[in-house]
Amino acid sequence: MKELYPMVGVIPAMNVGFTEDDRIDLEGLENHTQYAVDSGVAGLLIPVVATEVSTLTPQERADIIDTTVKIAKGKAKIIGGATATSKELCVEYVRKLMDAGCDGVLASIPYENEAQYFDYIKAIDDLHPDFLMIQDYALNADGVPVDVLVKAFDEFECFKCIKTETKLTGPKFTALLEGSGGRMNVSGGWSITQYIEGLDRGVHAMVPTAMHEIYCKLDSLYRAGFRAKACKLYQRIQPIIAFSNQDPGISIHFYKRMLYRMGMYATDRVRVKTLPFDKYYQRIADDMIDLYFEVSNELKSGLYD
Repeated sequence: MKELYPMVGVIPAMNVGFTEDDRIDLEGLENHTQYAVDSGVAGLLIPVVATEVSTLTPQERADIIDTTVKIAKGKAKIIGGATATSKELCVEYVRKLMDAGCDGVLASIPYENEAQYFDYIKAIDDLHPDFLMIQDYALNADGVPVDVLVKAFDEFECFKCIKTETKLTGPKFTALLEGSGGRMNVSGGWSITQYIEGLDRGVHAMVPTAMHEIYCKLDSLYRAGFRAKACKLYQRIQPIIAFSNQDPGISIHFYKRMLYRMGMYATDRVRVKTLPFDKYYQRIADDMIDLYFEVSNELKSGLYD
C-alpha cells in the first residue's frame, strides 16, 4: 500500500524577475530561491502561473530549473511545472524536468472522463517520476470528482500529491484525506484565504506566493501546537491576502513588486498580459508591501515566539 509522501509545510509558487531588457533575472532568482530555502520552505513550485510560465521560451524554462536546482537541491523539494496544452507536450516536459534534477512534477490534467484522465496519468507514470502532484484547478467549480482522484491515487504509483484549487476547497480537502485514508499528500493552492481552515482539516502543505518567512513561521507555529499564535500572525497579514488574492493577475503584479522592493529582483516587470496594474492598484500595493515589512520585522523581534 502506498504510504504518505513526506512533504509537509510551505511550498511557494515562485515568481521570477525580468531585467530591463526583458531577460530572466537569473541572479535575482538565485537570491529569491536562497531566501525561500533559508525561510524553511518544504518545497518550491516552478515554473507555474506565478512564474508567468506561458511567456517563457523552452530555454528560459530550462535556465530557471537549472538555477533553482543549483540553489535548492537537497534543501527543499523542487517540483517542476509540466502543465501543457497536450498530453504529449506534458510528457516531454516531465522527462526534461526529471533529467534536470527535479524531485517531482506538477501537472494540471484536463478532465473529460475517467478513462481519458487515467490515460493521461499513465503516460506520466510510465516515466517513473518520484512523484506527480496533480493540480486540481477549477476555482468556480468542483474540479475532478473525489472518487476518481482516490481511485487514481490507488492505481498509479507516481500520483502521490495533490494541489487542490476548487470551489469550496475545504470540504474537498477533507474528502480527499478521508478517501485516501490520510495517505494522499494534500495541499491547498489558491486557497490562502483558508490557510488556518486547511491546517485544521489536516492538509499537509499550503502553496502561497512570497512572504516565505511569514508563512513558514505561521505553519510551524500551528504544527507545534500554537494555533492561537498562528492565528494572530495570520490575522496580521489579512489585508495583504485580501488585496493580492482578488485576481491571479493582481497577485503576479503585487508579489513581483514586493520582491523588487525587497531587492530580490532588478525590476518589477511583468510579462503576462493581465489587467492594467494602474496607479490606484500600485498605491494600495505599496501600502501592503509596507505592512509586509512591518510584520517581517515583528518576526525578527520575536513577537510571535
